[in-house]
Amino acid sequence: RLNEGVQAQAVKPIVQIDRMMQTLIGPIRTLLIGLTSLIIVVSGIGIFVSIYNSMADRKKEIAIMRALGARRQTVLTVILAESTLLCVVGGLAGFVLAHLLILVASPVVAGYGLVIDPWTFAWGELVLLPVLIALASLVGFVPGMTAYRTDVARTLSD
Repeated sequence: RLNEGVQAQAVKPIVQIDRMMQTLIGPIRTLLIGLTSLIIVVSGIGIFVSIYNSMADRKKEIAIMRALGARRQTVLTVILAESTLLCVVGGLAGFVLAHLLILVASPVVAGYGLVIDPWTFAWGELVLLPVLIALASLVGFVPGMTAYRTDVARTLSD
C-alpha cells in the first residue's frame, strides 16, 4: 500500500532502477548469449552431419547429375545452397517464433511493470542473418567438396 497514505511513500529514480536491472539481468543476459552461441554451433554441427550423411545416400544422384552434364561447381553450389537454405530458414523461424512468444508474454510481463515491445529488434538479431549465411557456407563446404570430388564412372558402375 505504497503511496496511498503518509505512512509509506516510494520513489522510483530511473538511474537506480536501471543500475539494479543491469546488476540483476546482466549476468543472465550474458549466460543467455553464451547459450545461444552454443546452440548455433551445435545446430551447425547437426546440419553438417546431416548434409554429409546425405551425400553418401545421394552419391548416385550426384553422379547422374554430373553424367548428364552438371559441372563440379554446379554440384558444389547446390550443396552450399541446401545448407544455406536450412540455416536461414531455421534462423528466420526461430526469429519469428521468439518475437511471437514475446508478443504473447508481454501482457503478462506488463502486469509486473515491465513493458516489452515485441517489434523492437536488437542489433544482435540484425547480425544473425549474415552469421547464419557464413555458418551455412562453412558447414556446407566439406560435404560440397565431397560431392565435388565424386568419381562419376566409379559411382555409376557400383
